[in-house]
Amino acid sequence: MKQPAPGARKITRARASRAPGRVVRINLGEGRCAFGRQLTGVCVEFYELVGQPGAPVELIKIVAAPVAFKIWVMDAAFRRRSVWELLDVVPLTHEEQTVVHLFGKQDPLSGDITVYHEDPVTGASSETPATLEECQKLERAAVWSPQHIEDRLRDHFDGRPNKWVESLRLKP
Repeated sequence: MKQPAPGARKITRARASRAPGRVVRINLGEGRCAFGRQLTGVCVEFYELVGQPGAPVELIKIVAAPVAFKIWVMDAAFRRRSVWELLDVVPLTHEEQTVVHLFGKQDPLSGDITVYHEDPVTGASSETPATLEECQKLERAAVWSPQHIEDRLRDHFDGRPNKWVESLRLKP
């Protein structure tokens, strides 16, 4: 059996299922589902679109829908045994492949606030000092579990605040 080269990363099924552009259908219960799409790294965008579980879908219409939010997502959401349905891949545009994702971050000890920059082309990340106001419209730098995302999507479509978003708010 051929051994991987020293230092080579093992490709897990979750990573293979997590191909850039992978569309997922997320059952929210009560006859509703939501949709997301893998971007670069662990960043996934979720759409302002409600569908029905098991109904035929047009992937191009899904990815053309307005984006509700973009956040980091755990690999567990993309495993074959996940409750999220892995649909086909809609290739990322050049812009989607190269956009630098920005997230707000707050040091738990010092309270210092920064903007976290993640460059998909170079793989580099950096932080720059920021004010609370500069980070108000940014998502918090946090990796979300599938269950918490499902709660957030239900609350989003039902027009109510989400306890997980509130718990992650930057503090003055």
